[in-house]
Amino acid sequence: MTIRDRNRERKVKEAFSNRACDLGLDREVASKIAELLISDSVKAQRRQTRQDLVGRKALVIGGSGRMGSWVCRRLSNRGASVKVWDPRGRLDGYENIRDLASPAREADIIVIASPLGVASDELRLVLKAKPVGLVFDVCSVKAHIAKQLRGAARSGVKVASAHPMFGPNIPTPEGRNVIVCDCGSSEGVALLKKLFSSSGAKVVEMSLEEHDRLMVYVLGLPHMSSILFAATLASSGESAQSLSRVQGPSFEKMLAASRELSKESVRVYHDIQALNPNTRRLFLKFVNSVKFFRKASIQKDPSAFRKLMESNKKYLEA
Repeated sequence: MTIRDRNRERKVKEAFSNRACDLGLDREVASKIAELLISDSVKAQRRQTRQDLVGRKALVIGGSGRMGSWVCRRLSNRGASVKVWDPRGRLDGYENIRDLASPAREADIIVIASPLGVASDELRLVLKAKPVGLVFDVCSVKAHIAKQLRGAARSGVKVASAHPMFGPNIPTPEGRNVIVCDCGSSEGVALLKKLFSSSGAKVVEMSLEEHDRLMVYVLGLPHMSSILFAATLASSGESAQSLSRVQGPSFEKMLAASRELSKESVRVYHDIQALNPNTRRLFLKFVNSVKFFRKASIQKDPSAFRKLMESNKKYLEA
């Protein structure tokens, strides 16, 4: 697609203007805001993408999924020839293949972007083809594939593991965190770090076990908090509309986060909890925190509540 689409830009400005009118705001100001956003977007898109993967062959396993399609776009934008293997669907604009063995042997880069629940099986199919290129996954939990990854490294496969700390709506990894995990192949780690760092990402290296230990708090805890927040509201007997009518900033932020999460894949968010071996420990800590908070909140003496708040402040400031 071309960068500029005047008809689409006109519709965007009209939408901003109409929305402003609905809110009792100035139409012209809203239209100017839309113009500024469009202008900046055009500038960003016109920056020449580094074509550092020209001539390289890439194979994306699970390429029809949201993260898989993001990987396909990023690799093809950098000049790679991308093929997609995904028994769950097709990705328009790319060569979708059925036979996995030959493309896996020929590819310079193989990305496992499969759903968490089937990533282990589909990684096994790739390794069975004896690939010679870089093999890496983008799973948000590593425990269920850790043994396979390390076994592949011992057999000489250039393998590593990645976790982009952002969703598929992000246009570029520039300035964002990408975790790279060492599975036993120094060559695989070096290639993977270069692949992401050359696109401007902030690469953070750690072990597979450390990744899962941290992710239970970075991903699991926020998900849990948002789901339980919404579940508590749903059982309150109060309508969401009546609560929103009198909301303050804190409630508004929590409600927005819970609403966004409710639209996501049930299977993905379940597997992030279920497949991480640290989830049980998280629940114990969460339950203990709730018990302490309950006790501190209902006591007339505020000393326990003060202790909790001060402890939190000290931790967060550090």
